[in-house]
Amino acid sequence: MQIIYSESRDVEILAWLAEAELRLKGFLGLREVYRVTYDIFCNQWDSVRSISDEDDDERFAPFAGLNGIGSEGTLIQPLRLSSLIPGGKFGENTLWDFQLAQRSSETKRKEELYNAASEAGIAAMSTHLAQVNACLSLFDEISMILSQKCGANAPASSNIRNALIEVAAAIRALGGRDEIPAAVGEIARIAEDGGAPAQPAVQKTAIKNPEEIASRDEAFETLLTVARYFRRMEPHSPISLAIETLVRRGRMDFSELLAELLPEAQARNAVLTAAGIKPGGENNGK
Repeated sequence: MQIIYSESRDVEILAWLAEAELRLKGFLGLREVYRVTYDIFCNQWDSVRSISDEDDDERFAPFAGLNGIGSEGTLIQPLRLSSLIPGGKFGENTLWDFQLAQRSSETKRKEELYNAASEAGIAAMSTHLAQVNACLSLFDEISMILSQKCGANAPASSNIRNALIEVAAAIRALGGRDEIPAAVGEIARIAEDGGAPAQPAVQKTAIKNPEEIASRDEAFETLLTVARYFRRMEPHSPISLAIETLVRRGRMDFSELLAELLPEAQARNAVLTAAGIKPGGENNGK
């Protein structure tokens, strides 16, 4: 990792490392790759290399590949297959398992998941959740830098962000009770190590009066606070998952939302045609 930071600074290698470290070391490994990526982008942007330097779209194509364009990228499945239990093996006790466990016919799977979380203990689960939250916070910072530097050519990021949010929600449901995002400490530490001051993350601890909400993102954060309440007080209730799903979908762009709601390309095209929108080749799911 030190060689990447001091010598290479190659976008394609950073993309490879993100998936490899996630598969080998879980969210702790992914957090380290994101930490190095954030540091490089903050402090060594002009020396970043890639497979092509013709334009930003080509330059950061490896990152776009991780997220996916019009479909899920190469990092989404590893995120769903990483263990929700600290110290767990890749492919065991995963987000897929957690989502299947919500079905009424999967009581045994749900019991196994909650037993594994109980054996790990609240402290370990909270630490595991903090690692996922750190990944999410760093990823948001990286995405912000790319948006500022590349504008409309910045790689898409919503699939990875949504997957990390789903993972954090699942760990929280299983017993990770640390509800404070690991943004401030993680970003501040990187700023101290790398030299460039990081923008502080704002922690919201209280529900605001609806008339005091100043932005769309703030409204979503308020809804997530409500979801965390139900997650804590009614862990077996579907209310928290329903709210988190609404927020996740609310943050999607139209094409992503339509693709999730209507997986079949023919059905999507019919909706678009009925709405007077010409179906585009890039969003047909082919």
